[in-house]
Formats: sequence, structure tokens, C-alpha cells
Amino acid sequence: MIATDTFARFGRRMASTQGCPYVIIAETPNPIRQLDPMALRVRAEAMLGTVIDGLTLPPGELERRLRGVVEVQISAAGVVRAATPV
Repeated sequence: MIATDTFARFGRRMASTQGCPYVIIAETPNPIRQLDPMALRVRAEAMLGTVIDGLTLPPGELERRLRGVVEVQISAAGVVRAATPV
């Protein structure tokens, strides 16, 4: 998944509702709307390593790398939700 930092947590939560909590998310700082093509290219190149990892690493390795991140992003401490926990 590719997202700006503003939407990464939302993307992780949505992916977890579909059974994919350990999806790799390549993040770039928000906003990107007014960036010129060269600035966008720099941002895209900065995310390439993460995209390649997401496409090539085995699922067990992805889970190992993201376990702590997922716990914080999906079920933040002190936040009570009405929905069923994922």
C-alpha cells in the first residue's frame, strides 16, 4: 500500500479488517498535491525499498518486522472503540 503519513494508520486499520494487518505501507509525507514532478519522483524513489520488500519478503518476515507497529496502529493504547477489535 502507498499512502501519505496522514492516512497510513487508517490504511492499516482498513487492511486489518480484511485480514491483512501486516501489509507493507510505503509512506510519504503529506501533502503531495502541489508537488512538482521532480519532487514526486524523489518521494517515489525514497519509497522503492519499502515497495520491493512488500512484494518480495515472505509473510513471516513481514509479520516479524511489523508486529510492534501493527499493535500500536490498530489498537492504540487508551483508545476505546465500539467496533469489534481486530
